[in-house]
Amino acid sequence: MCVNETPVNSLNQGDALPTRNTVFKYGDLFPVLEGSEDEIAVPCYQDSESMAAVSRLIPKREPGYVFQEELLKGLLDYLAAPMNDALYIFGPSGSGKTSMVHQAAARLGWPAVEMTLNGRFEMADLTGHNTIVRGEVMFVYGPLVRALKYGYILMLNEIDLADPAELAGLNDVLEGRPLCIAQNNGEVITPHANFRLIVTANTNGAGSEESYAGTRLLNAAFLDRFRFLESNYMPPEREEKLLGDLYPELGREFIGIMVRTAGEIRRSHTCQEGTAVYMTIPMTTRALIRWAHLCQDADSPEKVVHALDRAFGYRITREERVYLHRIFHDIRGDVTAGLQNRAE
Repeated sequence: MCVNETPVNSLNQGDALPTRNTVFKYGDLFPVLEGSEDEIAVPCYQDSESMAAVSRLIPKREPGYVFQEELLKGLLDYLAAPMNDALYIFGPSGSGKTSMVHQAAARLGWPAVEMTLNGRFEMADLTGHNTIVRGEVMFVYGPLVRALKYGYILMLNEIDLADPAELAGLNDVLEGRPLCIAQNNGEVITPHANFRLIVTANTNGAGSEESYAGTRLLNAAFLDRFRFLESNYMPPEREEKLLGDLYPELGREFIGIMVRTAGEIRRSHTCQEGTAVYMTIPMTTRALIRWAHLCQDADSPEKVVHALDRAFGYRITREERVYLHRIFHDIRGDVTAGLQNRAE
């Protein structure tokens, strides 16, 4: 049990300072890494006042979440020993970049603050701003300052949509140096030992790729301060297990058809050989789960196809949608066993 070794400072904006860390082996918290002897020290908040202050910042745990072993280990290795690096996770939309960090933090009990960037992002959005509270001017900390001061994970999503000139304001923080807040009378925030910075993006910072409009070429000096992880979609057997756990009533055979359909769409999106039409967007795991959910009450082939369109097809062009239907029809036709009225 964790014991409060030092008094918790007066809380700022409902936050708290962790009093000590507790060490776990990876396998103790993540069954997919069972047997791993690697260790990670995580913040401990069992003091009731501290726990109450941070509980809202610890992501909600999804019991059935499926981790990809290699990606999870890379994330935990970073959290355990950042070595003055930040972490850059990139990969296609819907491949689980953000959700993996959320679910790892939930199991570790590590508070996380988060922000999604865009083309209008400014550093002040991260550091904070002056506001009037009860008739007095007060500086309100932004997510970066709170994470630095209290030892949280800071997640910045869609990092490649932001202006590289604004992102340069993070360079000192990425080097592990204190942050000076000029807007708050030059207050200096020394990074807490538990502070971690994780960014996600669809590209690796090299600019627009495929259908990811608006992404930018990031500064090489900025990118040099990161270690990188590439995220991708689950292997078919993992996706089948995921859908089977969520919607067992669909049956293994029908789930297999759905996963194979998604795989063909992704293959077409990456312009691999043997595809007749280039698909401008891939079918993500998120869209696949949505399709499965909409198929729960589908009792005819027409309803299955309509569910596919609602989950994914209406996002693409008419030509692509015709190709999507053909892919599903061809894969469905390869199966000789019955599909219980779902796709005869």
